[in-house]
Amino acid sequence: PTRSNSSIGRWTARTAYVISGSTFGGSIARADGMDSLREYSLSTARQCQGAMNDRMESATACILRDGINSLLDRGIGLADERGKVAFGENFSVSGRMSWSPDVGSTGDLDMVIPFSFADNGDPAGIRSASFIQQGITRWRDGIGAMRTDLRHGVVHRFRVGDEPFSDVVGLSSFYLTSVDHGHEVLALGLDWFGRWGGSGELRYFVPTTNWTMVRPGHEERALEGVEIGTRLNLTTTVDLSVTGYQWEAEDGSGDRNRGTRMGINWRPHPWLSFDTTWDVGNDDESMAARMQLSIPLGPVTKTTRWEWFGIAGGGKSGNADLYQAVPEISRIRVASRSSAPLPVSSNQEVTARFVEPSVSSGESVDVEVRIAEPARSDITVIVRLGPGDGEPAAVAGEDFVDEPVEATIRQGTVSTVISISLIRNDGMQEPRSLGVTASIAS
Repeated sequence: PTRSNSSIGRWTARTAYVISGSTFGGSIARADGMDSLREYSLSTARQCQGAMNDRMESATACILRDGINSLLDRGIGLADERGKVAFGENFSVSGRMSWSPDVGSTGDLDMVIPFSFADNGDPAGIRSASFIQQGITRWRDGIGAMRTDLRHGVVHRFRVGDEPFSDVVGLSSFYLTSVDHGHEVLALGLDWFGRWGGSGELRYFVPTTNWTMVRPGHEERALEGVEIGTRLNLTTTVDLSVTGYQWEAEDGSGDRNRGTRMGINWRPHPWLSFDTTWDVGNDDESMAARMQLSIPLGPVTKTTRWEWFGIAGGGKSGNADLYQAVPEISRIRVASRSSAPLPVSSNQEVTARFVEPSVSSGESVDVEVRIAEPARSDITVIVRLGPGDGEPAAVAGEDFVDEPVEATIRQGTVSTVISISLIRNDGMQEPRSLGVTASIAS
């Protein structure tokens, strides 16, 4: 696809092409399992052999189209089938892979594990549902580096009326963590699904970690923010949404960005959508339009057709509303700032401790050296063994070498572990007490 970006004043137009898939059904027999996936991958390789002999572009297209596409479908389908056997029919696995010129490649995978004992339902519809949701998001940041964010949450939803398809209210609590940089966020949420297709949500994101070094001269911290929004299905293909928000500024200044986003989404075909968004925040206004092509991964089992402007009314809230994965809980938003490195002779306090409570004479002892805050540059520390506080105390020259040992605490970290060899003392009659000290090299 060709990138299309144009800007006139506050108007921005973007075109995005997305390949996605969601909640695959199981289609592989349990007896096949991994053997089926292995045989299918070999079959795909044989089918693409002709393209490989032709040229690399053709081979790549073949593998992406016939190999990865169907393997993901079969793999997620197998996981979905096994999960339904273990946790019931409301278990689901949903996945989505996408690419767009302005965002790059992203991927999401979520698993819904229901608490079957919480289903106090009847033939007319489940009245409440509780489940665990676990997910992973892979995305590219502003410099093109891949990031991985994990989420673990508990969700409870219930109907607020006695009618079979009354409105649904949900409560959720998620713990988000960045695998790459250690950011941690607690996300609390409240959502609502109306019987005629309307919905709303409240999300509050609370970071539990502070500034951390992510690369030389650059720090990041997870952002605190709150969003409250509502969506109304004008027709089966046209949605209107309004969201109010307040987020910490991404430049690390501590300022608050407040505003309102208003958007309209049109899906003339299940695979095609057009979004127009107005964002009014602080003293700034912007408008953006985006086209998105979303094609399900793997074989398409449901007939699709053009629906154009659809029909009025959004439909009723079924049991799927109670067990659908919580949206808008994916990547961690962060603030970033430049930082000047501290000199090596920092005045930070250094502590040292033995990793193991005891060690045999003549073996190596592991020592952990730690500082209070992440190092803004590599810091060299001096570690020295000495007599301990207990009796009898270790003796220099008999039990250990009384010489300084250097260790390095790397930039962006708070600790390191080094091993120091002890002297073998065959004349030792009883355990001796060993001590350790550490200081930053001057």
